[in-house]
Amino acid sequence: MIKPLDGVPAGIANRFSGLQQKKHSGQSHRRISLSSAPFYASILVIFGLTLFIGVFWMVNEYQAYEESIENIRTNYHNRYRSRVQEEHGKVIDFIEYKRSLADQQIEDEIRDKVQAAYSIASHIYRLYKDEKSVTELRAMVTEVLRPIRWNNEQGYYFAGTVEKGEIDLFADEPWFEGKETEAVKEVSGVDVVGDIRSIVREKGAGVYHYDLVKPQFPGKVFPKIAFVKYFEPFDWFIGAGVYTEAMEKLLQADILARIRSMSFAKDGRVLGYRRDGTIICSRDERLIGRSVENFVDGEGLRYGQVLLTAADNAHGEFFTHGSAAGLSDLSHQVLSYAGAYRDWGWVFATSMSMEEMQRAIAFETQSYRDIAFKNVVVFIILFVVAVTMLLLISYFYSMKIRHGIDLFTNFLRQATDSKKKIKNTDLAFTEFEDLRILANRMVDDRIQKELLLRRDELRLDTLLRLGMMEKQSLQEKYDFVLRRIVQITRSGEGYLAMVNNSQSHITLCSLAKLEEGVVRTKPVTMELSRSVNKGGFAGMVVTSGGELLSNAYTGTDDRETLYPYSGTVVRHVDVPAINDGRIVMVAGVCNNGSEYDTSDIRQMKMLLEGMWLHVLKTCSEEEMARLERQIIMVSEEERANIGRDLHDDLGSHLTGVELLSKVLQQKLEQTDPDKAAQVGAIRGLIRDAIEKTRRLAQGLYPAHVIEHGLEAAVEELVSEIKNLFQVECTHSFEGDREWVDNAVATHVYYIIREAVFNAARHGEPDNIGIFMRTDTESFSVRIVDDGNGFDENSTRRGLGCHTMKYRAKAIGAELTISSELDGGTIVSVSGEVHT
Repeated sequence: MIKPLDGVPAGIANRFSGLQQKKHSGQSHRRISLSSAPFYASILVIFGLTLFIGVFWMVNEYQAYEESIENIRTNYHNRYRSRVQEEHGKVIDFIEYKRSLADQQIEDEIRDKVQAAYSIASHIYRLYKDEKSVTELRAMVTEVLRPIRWNNEQGYYFAGTVEKGEIDLFADEPWFEGKETEAVKEVSGVDVVGDIRSIVREKGAGVYHYDLVKPQFPGKVFPKIAFVKYFEPFDWFIGAGVYTEAMEKLLQADILARIRSMSFAKDGRVLGYRRDGTIICSRDERLIGRSVENFVDGEGLRYGQVLLTAADNAHGEFFTHGSAAGLSDLSHQVLSYAGAYRDWGWVFATSMSMEEMQRAIAFETQSYRDIAFKNVVVFIILFVVAVTMLLLISYFYSMKIRHGIDLFTNFLRQATDSKKKIKNTDLAFTEFEDLRILANRMVDDRIQKELLLRRDELRLDTLLRLGMMEKQSLQEKYDFVLRRIVQITRSGEGYLAMVNNSQSHITLCSLAKLEEGVVRTKPVTMELSRSVNKGGFAGMVVTSGGELLSNAYTGTDDRETLYPYSGTVVRHVDVPAINDGRIVMVAGVCNNGSEYDTSDIRQMKMLLEGMWLHVLKTCSEEEMARLERQIIMVSEEERANIGRDLHDDLGSHLTGVELLSKVLQQKLEQTDPDKAAQVGAIRGLIRDAIEKTRRLAQGLYPAHVIEHGLEAAVEELVSEIKNLFQVECTHSFEGDREWVDNAVATHVYYIIREAVFNAARHGEPDNIGIFMRTDTESFSVRIVDDGNGFDENSTRRGLGCHTMKYRAKAIGAELTISSELDGGTIVSVSGEVHT
């Protein structure tokens, strides 16, 4: 025997002893014990999780670092881009402001000059208008204005006649004096005099920009701006003009000087150059006159070409480069934005150093390194502590498991040696017995719940299919529901009976029986209606006012008691359906394979309630349809009475008045023609009233539909639409025209009339079409227009649409309205032919 090892429990030593005694081959296979497996598994899981968490943490930290750096770079880039683009915009805005200010100053100056010349001409005119002619006065004013100059000899006066278009004064170029419109136009290529004449004629005064071509300098254009004003006593336009080219050069020089002094941020710069690359503006005056094409940064990158290509980009261009070689001892990135000012062919580039971003990235990198080092130290310490605690806990529980396994092993060894069978009552651990009981209970519960679920599914399917059985009769629905009740309750036979309002009689509606695994409806051969006293189980339900449930029926077997069953009843359940406090329907089943319970009653009651609600809905729909037909019939009769009264009474009365007025008019024509004309106007109004009365009576009582048929009525309606709305209206008929009775024809006519009038009034169409077709079984009508249409989703339907649908439903037809904005409208009516 092998002695127990020191420190090893006796149970473990006995186990190893038993294994030693049972060896046959003399070889032992060392395996991991079940009790130590959790300890080893814990070690593997701990180291695996450590490796995974460490790798995940490092990757996550590195990604966080990259995202942080990228965020810093993105934020700074966005700030730099916004700043340099903003500064570029300020430069362009400054140029535009200076140009607009200069233009305004020039306009104000020449406006003042013209006003001064106008005052001079007015003064001379007042002094000498009575002594000299207009021609002499023009000559005097011309000689006064000719020598006047301003703006470094760039400003001068000119004048000419408006009516004749002849230039009397052109101080800067006397060649034009005495020339008329066509001569000036031939030299300059532009009708300058004609434009000036148009300005003074339309507005009296105004600013005029134009290009002047002088005869002495053919091919050369002199851009000018002038202000002209009309002087009425001379029929003159007096103007002051200035050459803008020289002034624009002075303005450009001033603008470049101001831009050269601009600065922003710490080291922001503005560089200006022409489209060919020649630098015209820079804080470093050494660069002026050089080309940007030769620009190279400290790393040898030639970014001058980007500056040149930026001139062709309408939206400007961003680019990054290093600091220019020789301009700084330190190398750092620079962000620039270049955009063109196309009016003068200039390009401006604003740039600023991104040194602050580089410092922020370097600081963030160092911070992450410090944080990562601290986190690693803390992680290692916490990891060592956690691993130690987990290993101790795993070792402790491994010992507990080993102790429990040893106890169970000794128990089994003793049972084997004594050849005792272990029964359920001999289990050492009650957990196994509890598990066995719980498992069996779980299986039983699952079977029961699956059965209940299946029954609920059948019930819901029954109610859903019942809702879709619109075309089936009530008897077919009764049979369907009863078959499902028998199927859900797993019964052998069932019935469905109705109860009268006085609760005195029941009427058998349906019988069903299970035959060869299929529930079939049986023909009712017995008496259908019986009194409650002879109504069997159904009568007992009505008498008691509640359900009957019996799983061991011991009553008599006579037919009166078992009604309506024909065989032996072992167990049965009968359930009423109650509405407004009284029983309206009873259903019963019998001979289930197992006992009935409350769940069967609940399923039957819900099916009966659903069935009864469906019956009420069906009856209500039928009653509503009957009432709708009756309402339409009464309304049509009332309309006909009103129409006949209007036609026979008011129409005849108005006709008589019209005849009397005609006689009166004929008499007055001989004695008083004026009054006769007035009476004639009254006759016209009376005839209009007669026509409107006739149309109203016709609309209320379409006698032409009844007397001449629907086709004739529609033809008259087409003529009426053409006359009232000036719309092209057409119609066509296909098939047999004797296809409806008067009532249906009247409804169809009113639908057509409502649709056509709606289209003509609201749709503004050019064409309306009425198309009718019939065959032996059906008819269809389509009213089509090409008007504005309407949005079916957003437009609210009016009373006319509801009336048309109401009439279509009354004759059993279907009406559809389809329309879209600017796409016209189609109204369709289709139904069965009633002969």
